[in-house]
Amino acid sequence: MNSTELFSIALCLESPWQIREVRFEELESRERELHIYIDFERGFKFPSRTGERTGAYDTEEKQWQHLNFFQHRCYLHARVPRLQDADGKVYQVQVPWARAGSGFTMLFEAYAMLLIESEMPVCNVAETLSVTQPRVWRLFDFWVKKAVAADDLSEVKQIGIDETSRKKGHEYITQAVDLEKRRTIFVTEGKDASTVEKLVETLETKNGKRENIELVSMDMSLAFISGVTRHFPESQIVFDKFHLIKSLNEALDEVRRLERKGNEILKNHRYTILKKYDGLTAEKRSELQIILDYYPRLGEAYRLRQLFLDVFEIGNKEEAKGYLRF
Repeated sequence: MNSTELFSIALCLESPWQIREVRFEELESRERELHIYIDFERGFKFPSRTGERTGAYDTEEKQWQHLNFFQHRCYLHARVPRLQDADGKVYQVQVPWARAGSGFTMLFEAYAMLLIESEMPVCNVAETLSVTQPRVWRLFDFWVKKAVAADDLSEVKQIGIDETSRKKGHEYITQAVDLEKRRTIFVTEGKDASTVEKLVETLETKNGKRENIELVSMDMSLAFISGVTRHFPESQIVFDKFHLIKSLNEALDEVRRLERKGNEILKNHRYTILKKYDGLTAEKRSELQIILDYYPRLGEAYRLRQLFLDVFEIGNKEEAKGYLRF
């Protein structure tokens, strides 16, 4: 078996495609590139858009960047046939190794997407693949839009909604996720009640139904509460644990700041009070006990926070409800 046959197997080429030539080219930088030239069988008739088989009207020379061959950059070249339909319109045949309009092979694009999915920054992906960042962004945008367009939300029953700052200056985006499948299903600018209306529109255009939504988890934003109450009237609102604990810590810290005025003993002890007790060293636990004994109001606030946190350790739903009522 020669190298041409090996490359044909590696590229999964089938009739009418075949490798015409394989060669290494040395650049001025003394680097070498692998170039694989693909052609189709002479006289082959391709299936047209209307179903009949027809010969090539003409051909166009195309090039695609492929995955590196060891340390060498690799490119595929091919004469791509064009066909002519009954109306005289000429169009290009789709090659099996690349999508239309792309300068990369499908394997190259799959590898690029794998790097991005692994949370590698686009600038590093571009450097790794030896391409420009705009080309990586165009590739990324194509596959994301394709996936979004094909998304089916018919089975979504539990939604999580949260806002985050897109960048400095308080420019916010709202994100919705399918809590059961742990995936993002919607993103939009802003954080007001209208974002929930946009979520409903997206849900219903992708086979979802608002009446199917049983639960919406979110923070205590009045805008979100208003939007969910209006657009998901049959769902149960659940305030998520992260934001509940955040609110408790903010309230506890406010008590600490009030007690701190004129009291040097509280200096540099913000995280002694706010950090989880299990995460404190023996020395810090001893200091915390002294602080809570010395400042009864702060001690009471700390106790109430801890009592609320204990509910998350209760495994039985009814027992937890009774604990909260008590």
